[in-house]
Amino acid sequence: MKEEDREWAIRRILVALDSSRHSLAALKAAAELATRLKAELIGLFVEDINLLRLAGLPFAREIRYPSAVIQEMESSRLERELKVQAAQARQALMTAAEQAQVAWSFRVVRGQVTAEVLAAALEADLLSLGIASGPATRRGQMGSTARTVAVEAPRAVLLLQQGEKIRGPILVTYDGSPAARQALAMAVHLAQTTEPVNRLTLTVLILAGEEMLDTAQRLEREVTAWLAERGLQANCRRLTRTHVSHLAQVVQAEQGGLLVLNGPRLSIQIETIQALLDQIDCPILLVRSSGEQ
Repeated sequence: MKEEDREWAIRRILVALDSSRHSLAALKAAAELATRLKAELIGLFVEDINLLRLAGLPFAREIRYPSAVIQEMESSRLERELKVQAAQARQALMTAAEQAQVAWSFRVVRGQVTAEVLAAALEADLLSLGIASGPATRRGQMGSTARTVAVEAPRAVLLLQQGEKIRGPILVTYDGSPAARQALAMAVHLAQTTEPVNRLTLTVLILAGEEMLDTAQRLEREVTAWLAERGLQANCRRLTRTHVSHLAQVVQAEQGGLLVLNGPRLSIQIETIQALLDQIDCPILLVRSSGEQ
């Protein structure tokens, strides 16, 4: 690996764990990725301080699942349940890490869930985040924590829906920005772990409008030269419209196994992310440059 690429390597993968299916799906994908990248798995369990405060109020009630029984919330019972869930999360992480034969660590913190996840992300290179799916469809809707973390995380964020895993071909958007160059490096690194180097299945989506032919050609030359320095090649495809629906059509047509998003031309906004999750059948990796963090 070139020295300039080392800062973009993924060495530590963070997974925010709880008892949900989508959390365990994120753990499974993170473990598979850690195996390929020889990365460390970091598990985080957050004891929700807001929930604990609510349980301390005299009027607090809860509906037990699946019995639908309404009963008083008790702080002591909630504390015990959180400890059980944390132990289960640790066991799931240990099992996944041992099967993947990678290093791992786990910790429990108490606080605001979103704030604690964002703080922990500072110590990792990638955050793996599972998206909850509805009972009638595998399409996921991002909850409030996932929505905030996806747009505010200081590191790369991998978004996965139920049953998804990283595979080739990998598609990455490119507009020449620092974030785009970092995303390209990460996409190449991931592509090399999913396919033999001599069959690298990587497509670079050049973001340049119909009136920006010179810019598109310059960006394509830039990508080609950057890859050539590393003895690699990739397909380049010009994306003249950066509308979400057009991008989704391209991803589906290419049978994409991972979409790497970055850069200001295709702004990483929550509406963009959710719209893509609704329309494509692969994980999304959000990448920001150090200047955006």
